[in-house]
Amino acid sequence: MSYNRRACVSHRKNLDLFHNIKKPTPISKDTVNNKQFHATHTYNQWHNYNKKHIYSNRLGISYDVSYLANGYKYLHMYKDRRMYRKRLDNFCSHHSDSSKRSIKQKSRFQRACRSIFYNRGNNKKSHHSVDNLEDKLHRARQHRFLFLPSQHINKPIQHLKYHKRLVLRDEIYYNFPIPPESLGTRAANTWHDKLGIWIPNDLFPYVTDEPVYISKRQAKLKGQQYAPGSMDWLKGIRKRKEAHELAMRQQNDRDASEAARLLYEEELSTRAKLWGTSSNSIEYREEMTKDLTNFQEHFHKKITTLTDRRTVLQNRIKQGKSVYKSNKQLLQLEQELGLFKIDYFSVMDDNAYHYRYKGHTSDDTKKLEFRPHKRPPTSSTNTDRHVTHIKKLRSDTLPTEDFKVFTSP
Repeated sequence: MSYNRRACVSHRKNLDLFHNIKKPTPISKDTVNNKQFHATHTYNQWHNYNKKHIYSNRLGISYDVSYLANGYKYLHMYKDRRMYRKRLDNFCSHHSDSSKRSIKQKSRFQRACRSIFYNRGNNKKSHHSVDNLEDKLHRARQHRFLFLPSQHINKPIQHLKYHKRLVLRDEIYYNFPIPPESLGTRAANTWHDKLGIWIPNDLFPYVTDEPVYISKRQAKLKGQQYAPGSMDWLKGIRKRKEAHELAMRQQNDRDASEAARLLYEEELSTRAKLWGTSSNSIEYREEMTKDLTNFQEHFHKKITTLTDRRTVLQNRIKQGKSVYKSNKQLLQLEQELGLFKIDYFSVMDDNAYHYRYKGHTSDDTKKLEFRPHKRPPTSSTNTDRHVTHIKKLRSDTLPTEDFKVFTSP
């Protein structure tokens, strides 16, 4: 090939096709063209940070090509064993002048863009154009095509791959240089003395003497196992880690639930002591008291409107203002007061949980709620009369000693 270019290993047999050029470059018989040579050359390009500037006379565009090494993340997260990837960036178009060459180059480039954005290929069902920039960038990544200055594309190199087992990541197992472990492999791994392999730090605590079987059936039969260090073996260890983390999360949830329950019971116990009842009855007592208070406030609001109206009518009668009309309204109002009644459950919700309270009061609750000095409830139904209970009546007669003092001469 011209300009001392070399074909890859797969196309080495076709080199004779390119000898019919005007100025052929003689190929030396000492030229080495094998995988080791290409791997070493790629390694040097990456290690020396070399960038190659590509210019297309046909399309009138240019871009840079550099080599990047795939580190730990590509191997263990993406399951990608390829060593290197090409980075295409720094795109620039040269269609500024109005010469015939520039016009033709621009026309060819636009035709290439339409071919990419129209999803070129033999499958006509997938031929549909895209309009937005996001879809265009997606098509360009699929076809490794640059059309914007801010765009970059990573193109993996297929013919240089790591071995499947991590133990073979060392350079001694290859006949060409490879990227060092400092990219993230050895720094993020720990050497297992018994297995003789490097294991990721996050998986190392879960590596035990128990093997990783290829299936559940083989695990029951104690049969076929994955080789330690293989990708499937690491995948099994990662599943073991995920199962352990799931069990830990569930245990933490149970512990948190138990702690919340104990805290709630302690709060109930504190409230029950203030109410003089048990923890089992405190919520029932509180809700019943709240409903009774709300009902009394509602009753007071309704009855106050009627009593205030009665006071106004009585004052008007005393002042002699519209006596006939006021007496008639007062009589009607007294009838309303006589018939005034509010159903308790018309205000309260009888479907509340404390109204569905079943069973009798427990002995512990009865003991806590026992009031030996509590006043007996009044049996009077007169709402206008205030009944007071006198604990001890005062005698009208003086005691004998006092009587002697006042009657002595």
